[in-house]
Amino acid sequence: MRLKQYIKEDTLNEVTVKSKKDQTGHYHDAIVNADGDGKTTATIGADEDHEHVIYQWLIQPAMGHIHNLEE
Repeated sequence: MRLKQYIKEDTLNEVTVKSKKDQTGHYHDAIVNADGDGKTTATIGADEDHEHVIYQWLIQPAMGHIHNLEE
C-alpha cells in the first residue's frame, strides 16, 4: 500500500517554522503550506496561549501584537 493513501495530500507540502520573539518576549511554532499560508500552533514564553493566522508568509496581528518569521 502507498503511504500517500493515508496522508492528506495537503499535509505533504506543509513545513514547520518559528516566529521571532516580539516585544512581549514570546514566540510561536507554526505550520505553513508551500504558498506561505497557515497558522501558529504553539505559544512559547507567554502567559496566555493564542493563535496567529499566517497569510503569504506574513504573520497577521493577534492579541495586539505581530511577529515576523525566523529566516
